[in-house]
Amino acid sequence: MDKRTIVAAALSDFKNNRGKWVALYFSKVFIWGAWIAACVYGILVAQSTSVTVMLQLLLGAAFAHGVELQHQALHQSGFRSRRANRYVGILLGLPMFVSYSSYQDSHLFHHKALGKPEDAEFFEYGDKTERQVLAVIKHFFLINHFCDFLKNVIDALNGRRFMTKLIPQNAQRIRFEYLLMAVAVVVAFFVNSELLFKCWMVPLFLFAAPIHALIELPEHYACNKNSTDVFDNTRSIKTHPLASWFTNGNNYHVEHHWIASLPVEQLASVHQKIELQINHLSSSYFSFYRRFFSSLLFGNRTVQSQQGL
Repeated sequence: MDKRTIVAAALSDFKNNRGKWVALYFSKVFIWGAWIAACVYGILVAQSTSVTVMLQLLLGAAFAHGVELQHQALHQSGFRSRRANRYVGILLGLPMFVSYSSYQDSHLFHHKALGKPEDAEFFEYGDKTERQVLAVIKHFFLINHFCDFLKNVIDALNGRRFMTKLIPQNAQRIRFEYLLMAVAVVVAFFVNSELLFKCWMVPLFLFAAPIHALIELPEHYACNKNSTDVFDNTRSIKTHPLASWFTNGNNYHVEHHWIASLPVEQLASVHQKIELQINHLSSSYFSFYRRFFSSLLFGNRTVQSQQGL
């Protein structure tokens, strides 16, 4: 089956069954909200430090999962309405200080520029082949992202117009969203500073940041960054359905870049049709990170495509 046939069949299924995909996305957002509410309640009533920390870990995982759901919304494969995608997307990104409109502008440009010198991602991990431990810690805890957030809040307060890469109308929306996130933090601080610390800052900085980095770092790691062929510049990872749900299909990253408009639930079937064409396919997240950390700790820089990372 050639590319044109696969793409046409997948897009036809998406169009003809849009109601099903919308309902499924709504259920994922609902589960995300219930997940956060349950963790916050548990933290508030927890009687031991160990239980609190475990719940903060789960809450941080929910924050990271929310950004993956936000990613689907910015591609307009969540709800039918662009407005609904934006409003829900703003909420999904709020816990990790991710502006929906900024992420959308940067990410869609990334799709367009992938494999070209001008390509850049919203979550920039610097030189992903860098093996220095301190550099990797900096990337895994999203230090650049949080510094950019503070800078952007200051710029928004000063009335600066934000530059966009692809969607000019997003400039004013980006400013509004950074102001909204800043207001949310300030309100939370004055309402209950202890709650802010225990149920937002600790889960965010200690758990959500590294979990998010673990989800997204493999996407183009050790791939051919000078190629515009998604089968050569992007990585997919085979994994358990539960892990695929948690990453919201991010493990099928070649498939996503190949047909970006599809809901993530369709990517598995696409993967079955193109698996043999993928140059960078990892057998599992465990396999990928076992080799990644082995390379980091022991300096083995040998990277293979299929059987390597």
